[in-house]
Amino acid sequence: MTQTHFDKSAGEWDQKQRRVELARAIAENIAALPLHDKMKALEYGCGTGLVGLAIAPRIGSLLAMDTSKGMLEVLTGKIKEQGLTNVTPVCLDLTVAACDQRFDLIFSAMTLHHIGETGLILEKFYHLLNDDGILAIADLDREDGSFHSEGAGEKHYGFSREELSETLAGLGFSPVNFKTVHTIRKIDEDGGSRDYPVFLLTAKK
Repeated sequence: MTQTHFDKSAGEWDQKQRRVELARAIAENIAALPLHDKMKALEYGCGTGLVGLAIAPRIGSLLAMDTSKGMLEVLTGKIKEQGLTNVTPVCLDLTVAACDQRFDLIFSAMTLHHIGETGLILEKFYHLLNDDGILAIADLDREDGSFHSEGAGEKHYGFSREELSETLAGLGFSPVNFKTVHTIRKIDEDGGSRDYPVFLLTAKK
């Protein structure tokens, strides 16, 4: 199960430099959006906060949401260590539970490919956003399934930008923009390397 995998991985999650570099690239590009100190934000699939804690100083408040209690425990420790007062961690699965808050910004990094019902979660994001709210999602371009190791719980082998754009437009988002923000290079068993581009899509309600 995905949740079990992430619970077990939480304590060592930040030790992989590749993850830290990816999170930094995503956070830098989200930070380039028109953020402000009154903005109320939701990060879905926050993990240990590698992206969210970099965004938090630029906004008013951040609800850091994840389904992994292990990840949230690590994040809670960081919040205390850094003395942050505008970040609230919460354990919630939006595919099966409701959230009664509304947000000016919803962002998610490398989470969408772990969610089976893509259309459902994107529709929930739409309804959770205030009018003129911003959606920002970072994930993999479509790949052949070689990116993840066994047991990571992926539901999709990346995404087609065109198909995601059509889904978001159908929900009422406009405009929908994509930008390649990072490329993950992995070494194959035979010593060769493969590149996996990561996009950031941004859209407005």
